[in-house]
Amino acid sequence: MNKLQIAREIFLSNLSIMKSTLSLLEFKLGKNSEDYLYAKQQIMDYTYRNLLKLFKQLEEHKIIERCSCGANLKKGYKVCPLCGGSGFCNK
Repeated sequence: MNKLQIAREIFLSNLSIMKSTLSLLEFKLGKNSEDYLYAKQQIMDYTYRNLLKLFKQLEEHKIIERCSCGANLKKGYKVCPLCGGSGFCNK
């Protein structure tokens, strides 16, 4: 049985929440509206900033470490079975 990858699960869960929220806003405000574009940027910044903060704390406590695949939270999704694109895996 594969070991639960903490960072991957946290990352993918947060991405799912973020995408669902953005889809609802897009439906309500329109994809090209100024309000949607502003809200989208704020939600994405907030999500990634807080994920990075949490991952840094988990890294400091030696729970997770940087993944060897080189993925980066804000530099585009990267398929990786360990980190799920978060850039971190279990230590």
